[in-house]
Amino acid sequence: MTKFPDITVIIPCYQAQNTLIDTLNCIPKELSIICVDDGSTDNTSEILKKWKDNSTVYRKIITHKKNLGLGVSRNSGISRVQSKWVVFLDADDLITKGWYGELKNSWKVIEASQGWCWNPYLEWDSRTNLKRNRRTDSILNHEDLITKRLPFSASGSLFRKDILEKVKCFDTNRELEGTEDLDLYMKLYRIGIQPFKWSRTPHTLYRTNYGMTNNLKLHGAKLFLRIKEFHEKGWISNNSLKPANQEIWRQIGRTEHKRGEFKDALRSYKKGKLTLISIFLRLMAKSKIKI
Repeated sequence: MTKFPDITVIIPCYQAQNTLIDTLNCIPKELSIICVDDGSTDNTSEILKKWKDNSTVYRKIITHKKNLGLGVSRNSGISRVQSKWVVFLDADDLITKGWYGELKNSWKVIEASQGWCWNPYLEWDSRTNLKRNRRTDSILNHEDLITKRLPFSASGSLFRKDILEKVKCFDTNRELEGTEDLDLYMKLYRIGIQPFKWSRTPHTLYRTNYGMTNNLKLHGAKLFLRIKEFHEKGWISNNSLKPANQEIWRQIGRTEHKRGEFKDALRSYKKGKLTLISIFLRLMAKSKIKI
């Protein structure tokens, strides 16, 4: 059994000066950390240098001369990891103070898992400090990954390094950037690795007002392309293609609805699956009532 903590935290950083310090400070000092500066032109590199100079435990900075994307950044970190386990944390997200203590108490169970472990997360608007429990579904098979609401995020999850390497880590296609997590999940399912919920506590704060998913239209377009790619590869059936696209429209509609973009939300809901809940949401959007 691996001695605890045999974990490295990988933080990809790009133009992260506004959030990076809080992210670095939320990580327990006992853990090894690798930060990947992905060609930032703001003060990210200066923040990282000062952070490393003031640390006495294992801290490493990998610097990309130009911006190569999230997939390449995470893969760069994985290539330098010396531990058995990896935790990914985006430079605008946080983990809770209670995460490390529960992780330590649960280590034997985590070690016995297949190597992909997750805890729930909260959607967090750092401008208002509003935190939401994300409504999610149970994922029972690989096609549920694209037709249901995912309960996990790569940011804050634990992976055994060897299973990441077995599926060649993260996709690096910049045209589909922002969907490399979904691609990783699909590849892991295809080799028989399923996610293990090691904690019921939402230990990850997933910031919703920063990052790629904040550009909703662009992110949605990339998700449609990723689903199309899965279908062309034969990874998903014909029967799942339409429900997958409807689920993307539902997610887009809900986000637009939350933002008060009622006309856009109505259009998106109409492209999603017709259910009693979607009818209710359409009525709320039509009445300009936020969710």
